[in-house]
Amino acid sequence: MHKWHDIRLTAGDHSSPGDGLCLMEAVALFAGERHGDWPTCVCPVLIEFGRVLNDAMPDQWRTALLLPLVPALVGTRDPLSDSCGINATGLERKRAAALLAWCVNSLEGVTRGDDEAELHVSGALADAAEALRYGQAQHAARNAAAALAWAVKVAADRELAAALSNGGQPREAARKVGDTSLAPWRDAVGAYRHVAAPSLVALAAAAALFSVGRCPAA
Repeated sequence: MHKWHDIRLTAGDHSSPGDGLCLMEAVALFAGERHGDWPTCVCPVLIEFGRVLNDAMPDQWRTALLLPLVPALVGTRDPLSDSCGINATGLERKRAAALLAWCVNSLEGVTRGDDEAELHVSGALADAAEALRYGQAQHAARNAAAALAWAVKVAADRELAAALSNGGQPREAARKVGDTSLAPWRDAVGAYRHVAAPSLVALAAAAALFSVGRCPAA
């Protein structure tokens, strides 16, 4: 039996709780569901965004930033959601749009002239927008999270290289880069929490407010 405060989230999926837990496996455990990374009580859009966020986030930050989200994710699934995840509901599309809008606004200029990084980030965001256009909310959320992960990694790698080139010691340079690179992840978790928990989400692209609160029981 897991003691909740002892849980440490790790990347990837796991065969049992004894082998480890990712964010969504922790949600399944918390909700009393069968072990797995696709809990039936969670919105598929939030699952897709959360899985990428969990796996891409550095080990030293994952548990502290993501484990507090677990209770807020329980009960976010729309009763109208397609069990196969093919046809997105209006609620799912709104959540995907909110996450994509946050990523577009927050990642502008993050890669600062790195051509390869700009290509990856802009490509992922473009794919997310195209998926959303065709109602593929889960794909949109996954691609938006991938853009975030790529941009944060590139920015951290660049800052570390600069610190080392200026004569810094590897461990101290890494610590300083970690301190400054933590901000984008905190922002991502904040945006994710805002969409997951009962709240009103401002969709910047539409300049409108949509209720995306906790779904009622079916």
